[in-house]
Parts: sequence; structure tokens; C-alpha cells
Amino acid sequence: MTQKAIILLSGGLDSAANLAFAAEYETPVLAITLDYGQRAVAQELRAARQFCEYYGVTHRIIEIPWLGALGGSSLTDLSQKIPGIQSHQLEDSPITEHTARAVWVPNRNGIFIHVAAAFAERQDANRVIVGFNAEEAATFPDNSLNYLESVNQALFYSTSNHVKAFSYTAEWNKNRIVTELRRLKTPFPFQMIWSCYEGREQACETCESCQRLARALYTTEKNPGS
Repeated sequence: MTQKAIILLSGGLDSAANLAFAAEYETPVLAITLDYGQRAVAQELRAARQFCEYYGVTHRIIEIPWLGALGGSSLTDLSQKIPGIQSHQLEDSPITEHTARAVWVPNRNGIFIHVAAAFAERQDANRVIVGFNAEEAATFPDNSLNYLESVNQALFYSTSNHVKAFSYTAEWNKNRIVTELRRLKTPFPFQMIWSCYEGREQACETCESCQRLARALYTTEKNPGS
């Protein structure tokens, strides 16, 4: 039976990859982008629209400004500086734990999944597709398989059709994600990705998200089988 899915789409590597896999293997009926007052909202919306046009998926923007207004995160508070990181520091746990704390938005993934689950239930979709990965799960526990299992227990009771959250990439690092994208029948448009935490015209290339994307792209170009 063909799965009907709602995609949570920010326009970054992980969520766009999951849209690509869903377009190849099931039926994505809607992609949702959340505007919560993040710095890069304009760039994320632009990237998400482009991906939806490319894959022929309906796109919807949901505004939840109260989440950003809570403050406490450098993603939403312009008075705070987003920390930079160098490529050789990406495996340095104390540094990545610091950068994770700086960009943490309270219960963001939990809120996003439950918003998308409401749309999934209404459209009789089987699941919500999210852009998780094992690499970032080390410092973001709401990117982990354990979190998916836990949130699905809640969704079993909170949705009449027992919607499940799922991620094609939850067990992969970003190198593996890029490698698998290059194997898809439909060429993946890497140039459309916006992974940067900043909201500038060009990616900053120094935030952790930029550095992880750059490492994955560089590594897989040099070692196609990685």
C-alpha cells in the first residue's frame, strides 16, 4: 500500500533529503515549513518553495511567532551571536554541546511534529516525515531514534489514524545522506539547499550547520563511496 506522507521541510540538507526519498518511495501530499521567527526564515522559505516546485509537492507555511518570542536561542534572538566552529572541531563534544545549547529552541521538534500530525490526520496521511540524522543526534536528542519512538507513542493516542513520525535518514550521518541522494533516479538539486543558521544573502560558512554540510559534500566528492 502506498504511504501518504506530510513532510516537515526547512530547506536544509536533512529535510530536503527526506522529501527526495519520500518523492521516490511514497506519496508526499504536503510539505510544511514553520515560520517561528528564525533568522533564516526568508532563505528557508525560498529553499522550501524551490524543492516543492522541483518535486511537485504542495507547500504550506505555518506561522507560530510565539515560539521565537519565547527567546533564549540565538536562532531567534538577534542580540545573541550564533557561534562559529571550524571543521576540525565537529567531533569535539564540549564545543558541539556549546553550539547546540546556543541554537536550541524550546521543544521545537516536538511542536513541529505535532502540528504536522494534525495535517496528516486530516488528510488521512500515514506519517510525518522529518529530517533527523545520527550525526546531530549526539547533541540534539530530539533528532534521535529514541525520540522518534517516544513521540510515536504519543501520536498513537493523539491522532485517530495513528500517525507515525518517520525519518529516512535518522540512522545516517550527513556523508551517508549525500551519498544516498546521489543514487536516486531523480537528480537531487544540491544547489537549492539552505542549511545556514544565519539570514544573510549568502551562507555564513562558519556556523555548525554550514560546516557539517560542507564536510559531507567535500568528503563524498573526494570519496564517492563514503
